[in-house]
Amino acid sequence: MYAILDIETTGGSPKSSRITEIAIFIHDGNAVTEEFSTLINPEVNIPFFITNLTGINNEMVENAPKFYEIARKIVELTDGRIIVGHNVNFDYGFIQSEFKHLG
Repeated sequence: MYAILDIETTGGSPKSSRITEIAIFIHDGNAVTEEFSTLINPEVNIPFFITNLTGINNEMVENAPKFYEIARKIVELTDGRIIVGHNVNFDYGFIQSEFKHLG
């Protein structure tokens, strides 16, 4: 089983930026069996440059769940699965950083 994931962020460094969107697709090798996607309130301002790049603005994430509200779902979907992504080191670094913020 594979967890195919993609994120959008407020910038390029997990040390100073946060996740604004996440999508996870569970694939059994033949087909997608489950999917989850949501905007995330990063609790920081989204820079204009990033809004132009991703199309995600501050108003869109204002009422979105915060990372801690969806963290359990992310664990459930990725636990024991091979994580696949376009730039997986970037995405995984941000996810690790978000979990560090949670302690």
